[in-house]
Amino acid sequence: MAKIGFLLLSGGKSTRMGTHKALLEVNGRTLLDTVADAGKEFDVRILSVNDPSIPAPEGYARCADVYPDCGPMAGIHAALCKTDCDALVTAPCDAPYYSAELARYLKEQYDPQLDALVLVDDEGRSQPLIGVYSRSCIAVLDEHLRTGKLKMMWMLESMKLRKTELPAHLKNDVFRNLNTPDDARAFRERHQA
Repeated sequence: MAKIGFLLLSGGKSTRMGTHKALLEVNGRTLLDTVADAGKEFDVRILSVNDPSIPAPEGYARCADVYPDCGPMAGIHAALCKTDCDALVTAPCDAPYYSAELARYLKEQYDPQLDALVLVDDEGRSQPLIGVYSRSCIAVLDEHLRTGKLKMMWMLESMKLRKTELPAHLKNDVFRNLNTPDDARAFRERHQA
């Protein structure tokens, strides 16, 4: 049976937000802790983070990038290199609607014949930060990072990949993320109403 872990991506600089998104408070909790709850059913939980001031949620092992300042690709690469898991379910720290149910669904979709699986939204766009990445894609990740090809879509084109739609019983809000102060304000207003 495959060993699958959970990777919480929080290595970005949050330049559009102006403060680290992981520490943004939403409903009295940080975004980091909110999304971290989605991984509670996994025995192996990893936090991709480069900033030492960001606290790891309980049960999460910290993992810094091997290739600093190279975006989420570097976080996925470093975590896959560090873990003994066969694959990692990934979640961005700025997606407050990411749920344990979604993480479970992605885990169930794991296929050892693939390098990766990613969700597509209602408009058919790939969402590469919400997926499953196998250790088999380490070489592809390493090559892209070494050569500066840092766009996630380019990376996906180099992999044995399956794209899957969000199950009907899960809301499409899972693709909503908080990148700017306006995003955060709108989210708070929506949930206070």
